[in-house]
Parts: sequence; structure tokens; C-alpha cells
Amino acid sequence: MNSTLPTRRSQTASKRMFKPPDWRFVQAGDVGWWVHEPWRDLLLDSNGLRLDQWRAEGRVTTVKSGPHRVVYRVQLPDFAVYIKHYLVPDRRAKYRQWFRRGKGRNEGKRSESLASIGVPTISPIALGERRKHGFLYDNYLITREIPDSTPLDAFVERNLEQLPEPRRSRVRRRLATAVGVFTARLHNAGLLHIDFHPGNVLVRLDSDDTPVLMMIDLDALRTVKKLSWVKAQQNLALLDHYFWLRSSRADRHRFLKSYLAFRNDAHPPVRSFAKGVEESTRRWAERLWRRWGKRCRSTNKYFQVYQSPNAWCVASRDLDPADIEPLLTDPDAPFDSPNARLIKDSRTTRLAETTMRVNGVPTPVIYKRFNRKKWIDPVLAVFRPSRAWRSWQAGQHLASRGIPTPQNLAFVSRRRKPWFSPFEGMLPHETYQITIKQEHATTLLDHVLEVLPQLDPATLHSEVRRTTLALASLVRSLHERSLSHRDLKASNILICHDRSVRDGFLSLIDLVGVRLQNPVPMNRRVQNLARLSVSLADAPGRTRTESLRFLRAYLPRGLAPSSGWKDLWRAIDRATRTKQARNHRRGRPLS
Repeated sequence: MNSTLPTRRSQTASKRMFKPPDWRFVQAGDVGWWVHEPWRDLLLDSNGLRLDQWRAEGRVTTVKSGPHRVVYRVQLPDFAVYIKHYLVPDRRAKYRQWFRRGKGRNEGKRSESLASIGVPTISPIALGERRKHGFLYDNYLITREIPDSTPLDAFVERNLEQLPEPRRSRVRRRLATAVGVFTARLHNAGLLHIDFHPGNVLVRLDSDDTPVLMMIDLDALRTVKKLSWVKAQQNLALLDHYFWLRSSRADRHRFLKSYLAFRNDAHPPVRSFAKGVEESTRRWAERLWRRWGKRCRSTNKYFQVYQSPNAWCVASRDLDPADIEPLLTDPDAPFDSPNARLIKDSRTTRLAETTMRVNGVPTPVIYKRFNRKKWIDPVLAVFRPSRAWRSWQAGQHLASRGIPTPQNLAFVSRRRKPWFSPFEGMLPHETYQITIKQEHATTLLDHVLEVLPQLDPATLHSEVRRTTLALASLVRSLHERSLSHRDLKASNILICHDRSVRDGFLSLIDLVGVRLQNPVPMNRRVQNLARLSVSLADAPGRTRTESLRFLRAYLPRGLAPSSGWKDLWRAIDRATRTKQARNHRRGRPLS
């Protein structure tokens, strides 16, 4: 390893980022390293970074891996370090590196900016840059691990839920206030994080349960000369998108009050500012949801496309590829498996329960075949998606929006000649879908017909109220998040009988009738609610009072006069009577 002086350009850039005498420049091959002097021999040898040596010793864990960046965690004898390796996989990234600072250098510079305003962040200990003929290519940033810290999203979803009451409520309130102060400190300094989500914020609890927040992923940090309140609202929306689905209105209001109280500038009225944040959050959420809803269509980090002369398949990467190979030869093979249990076999669908490996673990799954209902279906499928594809896509929309539904595992389409579909993979003959089987669950219809009649009056009253409120919450979330279900009935809703599941014990299945509309029009809302009302018409314990309680929980403002609940009640009643009369004429069951 030769210690040489950097070029004039490199030396000037290094001085802007790191101050001597603590930092030294070391040239190792074609990678130039600026390293904090006490760490020099620990991190580098004559060949450069000791990454291969650490791999051989079993010290390296890959945290993230992608075409543009790989993140390693290295457990050294007394502490751990993180190594970010910024790659240059394509021409666009190469040109970016040539005309702008490297991402590693960006993070190092911005860590100084955050430290100057009192925001805890990463501590760089080394920077490596590969240059050829003066042009920058891939680069490295090495930082010390921040001990006893957890990403904010993991803390909210896992750590916070494990705390006993009243400590959990106390920490939750303090966390909302701390995040507000933390964000205000950034905005007061004219700093915007354009990827401002909880995964880029670390949290640690002090001995008195006071949250300490730290920011990471600093390449996405930007400096603005004048931060308007509109830009502030848009930036808050990036963070609020996560908490919008996972926290109460009281906690979000607590965050907003602490944020505005800590801002240096005179702020607008709290009510109007909060309304602007909610509107920005809604627009940003809809944009993200639609983007996430397209993941199930092609090969990416979440799904993989498979093809054969007999079938086309797109499957979740959680599903073992060994279980997919037989489907490409004969999609009907799972029905003939010895461990398959036939659940339904009708003119339109065939349903079986079998076992497949999900994340390396044998897991019960539901394998469903959508049959051709009419002779013209193959012709129509050339111009429209099949029922299985609509169900597959709807499952992804529900999962993206945080609405409970069994996880999608695979969509399979049997190839048939001579037909050709413009929708790749949505070929016009038999189509198949695989989902995870939800354990300890039955349909709401079975629960109503078999479980409720056996309960004593006091228990029945409690169970009906519990189910009514959960059902109203489910339908309200469905409609608020731009989705409707044309066939929303008790037999298409699963209820989990595991009492340890507090939230989301109701989930949706049979998603062919789900449609994406923003916003969901009133006539579609009425149709969904009427269809649900018809299927529960004879449910034990259901009274007009319970129906009114359902409507109160469903409406954003309850039974306030401004909510127009009486008009909605009458519209649902008319639609319910119309549906009942139509089913009676056609001889179809109401459920």
C-alpha cells in the first residue's frame, strides 16, 4: 500500500470534506482512500479494503443489494461498521458520477451539515473513490454503526408493540413530539430529505424513555434557499404517508403541533396547514400505491416471470422455484398431488388446498383454477384481462394499500394456440392463482351461520358489536384507499378466530370484483354496502341499532348532519331491496 499525495483536484475536494490532520490519503490500486488515521490499518491493507479477508472470516453480512448500491455490515472485534459500495451499472450513472460529486462524498459532506445543527447522524471514517483518467466511477463510504438504534418503521411495528402499558402510550406520545421537533430542525436549516420515510430515521430510547432520532441515507438530503410552507407540506407528506395508515389522528396532530411550535418562521393556521399536509399525503400515497401495484406484472426484486411452451407464470420470490417448475409443464398437476385436498369443484372454478415451500418453509396454500364459463371467453380474453389476472392484480392493490388479504404467491396462464393475447401472460384459456392459506380462519358467512347461533345472549351481543366495528373499518379503509368490491359479501370475507390477532382479523378474498377508482363514486359505495347488507340479512344479533352503529363507524364524521348519513341510509335500503327482489326472481341465494 503506497501512501501518496492526491492530485490537485482530489486533494482540494478532500480538504473540503475532511480536515487534516485526522484524515490521510492512501492510494491502493485504482482506488484512492481518505481514511481517519486511527482506522487506517484496521480497514486497509496493501491491496486496499480488507473486504475479502472479512468475508473469509465470516464477519460480513449483506444488508442491501441492488444494481446501484450494495450495503455491508462488518462485525469487527469491538464494534461494527457499515460499508456502502456505490456502483456504476449503466451509462446514466456513469455520466452522473462524472459531472457531480460521488454519492459517498455527498453523504460525508451532509453528515457535517447535520452535525452542525444538532441532528445526530452517521460518522464517516473512510471514503474510497475509483478514478480512471480523472473520471469518477464506483465509490465507497465506511461509517461506524450507531449502537442500540432501530429504524423508525421497525420500532413502530415491532418494538413499540412489545412494550407494556402505560409505557407504550407514553413512548408513543413522546415519539410523535420528538419526530416533529426533529423534522422542524431540518426545515429550519433549509434541509429537505427527498426520500423522507421512517426507514431512513433511526431511533434509540434513553434511560428515561426519551426517543433520540438520527438520520441516515444522506445522499437524498437537499439544501434549499427558501423553504416555503407548500414545500414543507409536500416533504411532510412523504413521512405522513407511513403514519397515515399506522397511527391515530391524535398522534399525527401531536406531531404537527410540535413541528409548528419549533419552526422559526411564522406559520399559517394549524387547521389549514394540517389540511394541506393531508391533501399532499393523499396525492403522494396514491402515486406510491399505483407504482407498487405494478410490481406483480414483471420481473423485479419482489416477483419473477417464468415461461415455457405450455404456460406463462409470474410468482413471488417468496415461493420456491422448485414448486413452480411442475406448473410450467402442467398447471393442473397440484390437483393430482397426494397431499392436495379438493375444496370446491364447480363449473366456474376448481379450488384445492396443498402445500408449497414459502421462504423455505412448507406452507399451506390455496390453488385455484378459473375455468372457461362460456365458449366465447377465449375470444373475449384477447381484449380483456382474465378473471385470475384481475384477482391477482387486485391482491397486489390491496397489499400495497395495507388492506388485509391472503398473500399472492403466483399467477399461471396455460398457453393455447392459435389465440394470442395483447396482455402478456393473460392468455385466453385456463388461468390459475396461488395464495397463502390463512390459518385459524373461516368465512364470515360460516361464522354467522355456525358460531353465532351457539353463543349466549351476552356473548352474542359482544361478538356482533366487535365484528360490526371491524367490518365497518375494513370497508371504510377499502373505499378511502380508492378500491371497491362489486361482490362484497359475507362468503368473501375471512374472519380469524385467533384472539391474539387484535387488528386485521377480517380479510378479503375472491377479488375478481375489486376495482381501482379514485375516488370511489357514491353509487359504487352504495352498491358495495347494499351487497354486504343483503348477505348479512339473517345474521343472529343483527338489529337496526347495529346497522346504524356500522354506518357511524364507516362514515368519516359519524352521524353528524353534515355527513348526509340519512340520505346514505335510504340509498342503501333501496339498493338492498332491489338486490333482494332480483335474487328472488332469479332463484339465487342472498348470501
